[in-house]
Amino acid sequence: MKARILIMITTLAASGLALAGGGYETARVVDVEPIREVHRTPVDREICREETAYVRERRHSHAPTVFGAIIGGVIGNQFGSGGGRDAATAAGALLGGAIGHDASKARDGRRYPATRERCRIERDWRERTVDSGYRVTYEYGGRLHRTTMAHPPGDTIRVRVSVDPVD
Repeated sequence: MKARILIMITTLAASGLALAGGGYETARVVDVEPIREVHRTPVDREICREETAYVRERRHSHAPTVFGAIIGGVIGNQFGSGGGRDAATAAGALLGGAIGHDASKARDGRRYPATRERCRIERDWRERTVDSGYRVTYEYGGRLHRTTMAHPPGDTIRVRVSVDPVD
């Protein structure tokens, strides 16, 4: 009889220590709601198209200016005498050079079509929905409790039960 009482006291003490230290029980899962997050990732792409533009032809030559200056100098040399002739030659060369330069610029204005490729970068966004966790509602001890879990639970979950003394 003493042995039986000793075994019962030992069993009760061990179960009390298990509850106080944090024993485990199962609770019934009532509801599971996935927590969803949207991840956005930038995706850049290059869009190119060909366009036609009219370009001015530029032939850069000093020959018309030089030729105009020579002709202007020869014509200017026909006027005046002595020092006046030198001044008329210089003025004729300057005027002839300016006329030759302007004439060459007027000829350079020819336009022709040129095809170019124009490119630009366009950014799109790729969206992906990811389950990042689960909100779980479970029933234990006649009350509803909530927790967040990383993986989906089954019909029941393990809960830790602990008892704390009240002062």
